[in-house]
Amino acid sequence: ATAGPVTLYALRAMVVTPSRFGLERERGPVAATLTESDLLALPQLGDDLYRAISHLPGLAADDMTARFWVRGAPHGQLLARLDGVDLLEPFHLKDTGGSLSILDLETIARLNLLTGGFAADYGDRLAGVLTMETDSHTRAQPRTTIGLSLAGGRAAHRGRTQDGRRRWLVSARSGYPDIALKASDRQAGDEIRPRYHDLMGKWEWSVTPEQTLSLHALHAGDRMFFRDGDGPTLTSRYGSDYAWARWRGDFGRVTGEGVLAFTNVEWDRDGAGFLKGGYLAGLHERRKLRTVGLRQDWSVTGSERAWWRGGAEFKAGWADYDYRRERDRLVLRDGVYRTERSATAARLAPDGGSVGAYLAARLQPWGPLTLEPGVRYDGNDHAHDAEVTPRFSAALHHGDSTWRAAWGLYTQAQGLHELGVPDGDTTFRRAERAEHRVLSFEHRLAPELNARLEAYDRMVRRPRPHWDNVVAMRSAIPEIDADRVGLEPTRMRARGVELIVERRVGRALTASASYAYARAEETLPGGATIPRTRDQRHTVYVDAAYSPNPRWQLAFAWQYHTGWPTTAYHYVLAPLAGGGAAALNTLGPLYALRLPAYQRLDWRVQRRFALSRGSLRVFLDVFNVLGRKNIIEYTYDVSFAPGNRLEVRRRNGQALFPLLPSVGATWDL
Repeated sequence: ATAGPVTLYALRAMVVTPSRFGLERERGPVAATLTESDLLALPQLGDDLYRAISHLPGLAADDMTARFWVRGAPHGQLLARLDGVDLLEPFHLKDTGGSLSILDLETIARLNLLTGGFAADYGDRLAGVLTMETDSHTRAQPRTTIGLSLAGGRAAHRGRTQDGRRRWLVSARSGYPDIALKASDRQAGDEIRPRYHDLMGKWEWSVTPEQTLSLHALHAGDRMFFRDGDGPTLTSRYGSDYAWARWRGDFGRVTGEGVLAFTNVEWDRDGAGFLKGGYLAGLHERRKLRTVGLRQDWSVTGSERAWWRGGAEFKAGWADYDYRRERDRLVLRDGVYRTERSATAARLAPDGGSVGAYLAARLQPWGPLTLEPGVRYDGNDHAHDAEVTPRFSAALHHGDSTWRAAWGLYTQAQGLHELGVPDGDTTFRRAERAEHRVLSFEHRLAPELNARLEAYDRMVRRPRPHWDNVVAMRSAIPEIDADRVGLEPTRMRARGVELIVERRVGRALTASASYAYARAEETLPGGATIPRTRDQRHTVYVDAAYSPNPRWQLAFAWQYHTGWPTTAYHYVLAPLAGGGAAALNTLGPLYALRLPAYQRLDWRVQRRFALSRGSLRVFLDVFNVLGRKNIIEYTYDVSFAPGNRLEVRRRNGQALFPLLPSVGATWDL
């Protein structure tokens, strides 16, 4: 069927970019659109937003962290934006990988995740974009929700004035996820005491029917005490503060948005003690980043077939580093054991400004065909970057089918806070540059059944050097570990195919299944190609939720993926000067070994009760129902055998979470 010209607002709302996943009030026509009820129904550890969406194709995370990877790229290459402000490392408990996000799941009304081929509106990120909008209360009656679970407590309040022109939202959370973290496979003698909290507030004013002004604040803080039975003690404290004002105007054919924001983020770590064998290790870190930024976006609908967008942003930043580290190592030289101490220290205060600007258009030269060309400029003075990146996407609709394609260049500058000071690197590097190519086919198989097939290729041609812990995937103080290796790739590449099928039968049953084949690799000097840390070749997700009536809801989530790459230790005999021999370990070929496949089944049952004041939702979650032991590293048993031989046995090491039940309740009044 041939579509006619779209209306003024339909052209704006049309989805042209592939690799999009959305959260809306109601399920939309695009495959992989979630609703609020979908997210609340699925089992999830800690009622966390990032964990809830980590089942989407192309995302990879483990039990310990909410900080997912995007098609083989680390989370730092994803732009996260809340109500118009860009978030920086929006996670609690960073020492365990960022176990929870700093956002309250139940305050988020809309979400868009772009995992590739995104438009010129978004800059300074290589891999993807996550935009989120908080709830805007429109009901006459105020609403308060109070929640409590084994991981923590939360409360939120929404309201409006009688005329509806002023609205507000406040939320607060405090957590003590000791139970979940202690349930992971830690050694005897380990002690961990984490705490976190976050506060968010929004005040919104409809100045005129066409214009809205809002003031926002977000604060997050956490602290941790961790004593490793075989290592030093770590105490840490992290804080994030955001304050911003946002203006939005809709004047029919012309719309605009402006955001003025202040950000302050702090990282404090102190470590002291002895490694196995009695060797000293110490750490002191104080790091801070402050920014002030202004962004302005405009769009103009020239006709029913043309929509133009443009904007600019300016940001000034100031960073501070105060870092000291020392570590003793036992080394064997000329047949004699010696203790050698390595130390790193730096005090730096870099600052600088950055600018970004873009121009894009959405054009419909022919009813079924929509084109979206764009170009972007990003520059800064601390690394002297000046990058121009063209982008192009297209969508072709025919009946129940839609083809989408995207190509573009993307850059990401090294942030003022991202110097590799713990590893002795104090030089800002040139901006990384990536090329995206994405092709997507979507088809409505039946009125309640959608499918999407997508292929992508992302090539990074100017990657920055980075440091990996190539054996131990989880470490509280990674820079002191013996398996830390510096890598200077000449290029990186991620490519794959993703298939997602979803079905919704009224409001009673929702189900989705996805499969992804992916390769994420980097090429080292000399031409050797190795997999990246989260190279996840085969991934399957299956989610389903069933509501036999408005009171009961049952849901399960199952996932499987092939094992992540790791590096083996090799052991050799080395002669001692006084006679005899010692077993020495060296790293084998980087990431040439694979961990066992990962598999996990979770389920949740919920019951709603009508009360005289509001309603009560009670849930029971069971994480890893089958109690599968998913490991994240190997360990080695080494012994001497007759004939001056070594016997080395590799065995499964640290595991992720076992079967873990959790109960909670939310009172909505």
